[in-house]
Amino acid sequence: MERPLRILGIVNLPWDPRLGAARVWFELSEQWTKAGHKIDKFCLSDAFPMPTRSRALSAWRQAVFPYRAARYVRRNAGKFDVIDCLIGTLPFSKKSLRFDGLLVGRSIGLYLAYDEFIRFSRRHWPDQPCGKFLGRFFYTFTSWLLRRSAGRALARCDLFNVPNEDEKQLLKKCSAAQTIVLPYGLNEAERAALAGAAQSASGRLAQKEICFLGMWSVRKGSRDWPEIIRAILNSVPSARFSFLGTMTDQQTVLRDLQLSSSESIRCLTSYDPKELPRLIGGSVVGLFPSYIEGFGLSVLEQLASGIPTIAYDVPGPRHIFAATDAQFLVPVGNTKAMAGRALEILQMNETDYSALSAKCRQIAAQFRWEQIASDTIREYTAALARQKSRSQPREGQTVSV
Repeated sequence: MERPLRILGIVNLPWDPRLGAARVWFELSEQWTKAGHKIDKFCLSDAFPMPTRSRALSAWRQAVFPYRAARYVRRNAGKFDVIDCLIGTLPFSKKSLRFDGLLVGRSIGLYLAYDEFIRFSRRHWPDQPCGKFLGRFFYTFTSWLLRRSAGRALARCDLFNVPNEDEKQLLKKCSAAQTIVLPYGLNEAERAALAGAAQSASGRLAQKEICFLGMWSVRKGSRDWPEIIRAILNSVPSARFSFLGTMTDQQTVLRDLQLSSSESIRCLTSYDPKELPRLIGGSVVGLFPSYIEGFGLSVLEQLASGIPTIAYDVPGPRHIFAATDAQFLVPVGNTKAMAGRALEILQMNETDYSALSAKCRQIAAQFRWEQIASDTIREYTAALARQKSRSQPREGQTVSV
């Protein structure tokens, strides 16, 4: 093994594996530590040790987080070979940070694409709540600060690490730095637990439960679900729907769904990740009507459980399924097509469903944190070597003058 790397991970969220973005660093850190590398982190909880329930204060903390992160790096720059940071959390020159290692900007969903969706959603659903004037002004200002930091970071990083090919092509238009594409995955224990808790094909087909994993929001398809549910219930009245990890109360979900009865709906605001295999073990199909996604770990979790999962054809899920598995993708916003695919699966016989379920597990098996962590180290080691080779001629010229 080559010399172990000293890596600092920086993310402007609490170090909580239940949060999608933080989970990426959490999982990679675990694998890198097992491989003998030295890993440290600087997260929102390190920058602001006192927790808060104030949404306004939380937004402000994220906006000023880069300055706390920069202060930490200046004090500890010599301890690290690589800084792996969320794009925008360290938008400063390496010289000002007193850091001469590899500065990597990581995307967990590129801000450029998310900004585009926000503009689209405001046009498409103009009735979204706007809040009070002062609140709108404050959040507009903090959002501007975050976007400015992300934009500045594009000129500062040595390397970008993104989870799908679409983001790589988008970054090519904005930065000359190299971009690598490395997906996300599941670890061995997660895959085993999800597969082990899966119910039989006959049991799943009998229960007719459809699941969705993720936050309840416009971006994740909350405005599309009423049409999807109505279309499915019209054909299969006994179908059931399970919404897990909505991060909002059931009353809000039911109101948005516009249903006269809640009998067919199960809603969990949050759950222990260890409980997920049991919670989805009986689901027959997963639906993921997300409009913008960096990768889609929840899609991967359902596939690992052998649950055929239909998603909108957006960058993250598109990378998971690739061109060979287009049967799992439908056009963005096409609720009729998504409901139609779900009905096809609900009406399958056991043999056909078992074959499709096995295919889903095969797809999920391609995305392993163990391999992804190893591939990342290989890319970082190569980038460090290139960086060192470029700096040596300059050092030689300096000595000869």
